[in-house]
Amino acid sequence: MKDDSYSVQLKNEKEKQVLTFSGQLTINYIQKIKDAVTKQINFSKDLEIKVENPDNLDITFLQLLQSLKITFEQNQQNFSATATLPNELLSLISNAGFSTLLSCNPVNN
Repeated sequence: MKDDSYSVQLKNEKEKQVLTFSGQLTINYIQKIKDAVTKQINFSKDLEIKVENPDNLDITFLQLLQSLKITFEQNQQNFSATATLPNELLSLISNAGFSTLLSCNPVNN
């Protein structure tokens, strides 16, 4: 699902599904993002999350990822999440206590 403000794209592979997020990953769009995710993903297949070029993200998005992680682990499915983020978003994730949720790399300027 694509909106001018955010993007949620699902790619099904043989062994897993890859869900890619970009754009404004914030409270203003979180309900639409959540709806797009729950309509697209298969909870009985491994999930890999990629956060690419976010304009912004906030704690509501991190809580959505945390919820997905718990759900997939309860269903005995693998879950992984990676992101390449600017330093200010890396600090937000760390300060909010979500540093173990996402495997993050800084943006190379």
